[in-house]
Amino acid sequence: MFKQFKIKNLTKKLKAFQANRVHNQPPAEIITKEIAIYHQLGEIYNSLRGHKKFPYAEEMVTACLRGAADLEDPVAEYQLGKKFLEEAKFRDELQKGEIFASHGNERQMKQLYEEALLYLHNAEKLGHIEAKRIHGLCYINGWGVTANKDKGFELIVQSIEQENSWDKIPQIFAELGLNKPEFFSEIMKHRSK
Repeated sequence: MFKQFKIKNLTKKLKAFQANRVHNQPPAEIITKEIAIYHQLGEIYNSLRGHKKFPYAEEMVTACLRGAADLEDPVAEYQLGKKFLEEAKFRDELQKGEIFASHGNERQMKQLYEEALLYLHNAEKLGHIEAKRIHGLCYINGWGVTANKDKGFELIVQSIEQENSWDKIPQIFAELGLNKPEFFSEIMKHRSK
């Protein structure tokens, strides 16, 4: 199978890059190549989800993103943060539904929220605008943190200013699911600060 060959080839390249990093301080372009290979490998595994010869393809996608995130790739940090946040929200709903609530589920939910917030914060520090917006949503909705609408809207306003996209507010609000008039007035209140 061609994809198996490609996976072996890319994995071999990653091993060489890792060995090189242990003994040397590689230049930025080498790190960029390594990150690109992690993303390429992740895309291959993503295409193999549900394939019976690759039962752990989803876990390998996460492992590839973690590898890229370890090299301070803001895209991988954001993707991991978003992925973990979605699963944590799902587990949160299970807990609230009570039928499927369990100690194990609650523990996993807390761990996923913690990891999601960590990755989103790291991506945010590396200048990822969407990560800052999602982080703001976490504060607005109380996902993994104590709800603090002021802090949440402040992060969203900062992301809009960082991108200089005040003209795109309706699209941004639609993406974030904040289409209520009170959210718009809240944003304008924070903008004027």
